[in-house]
Amino acid sequence: MKTVAVLLSLVFVVTFLALPLAFGQESFDPKLFEGPWAGTWISDKAHRDKAPMLALIQVDLGARVPTASIIMFQVPKPPAPEFSSLSIGRIENGKIVIDAASSGIGGGGSEMTFWLESPLLLKGTYKNEFDSGTFEFKRTSGRGA
Repeated sequence: MKTVAVLLSLVFVVTFLALPLAFGQESFDPKLFEGPWAGTWISDKAHRDKAPMLALIQVDLGARVPTASIIMFQVPKPPAPEFSSLSIGRIENGKIVIDAASSGIGGGGSEMTFWLESPLLLKGTYKNEFDSGTFEFKRTSGRGA
């Protein structure tokens, strides 16, 4: 009886591990990007500017190329200025990729990339002619999670 239990456990473990390999890697659902996010923007420059950020992401899978619209609001403490942008990027290889022209940011724009570390943690990078840095957002609601 003990041998049967061990064999059944072994079969379940092998099946659980082998199924994802048989069907390819776990498919990524771009809709996981959707929803409201709150976090921080941090500059890579020596003075390491940072500010609280809010973001709202909407994904369009019906487009010829799957896209994501990102509205971001920087909500710093005065005297720093407030900032907002509407960026549209393509979804490829599990990331939102935004070129400078589509970033909605003046002065030449910013290249940005966002990816999910988990369904509750969104990270990103940006680069423009003046600066580069990172974003880190946490999901603020269950929408999309």
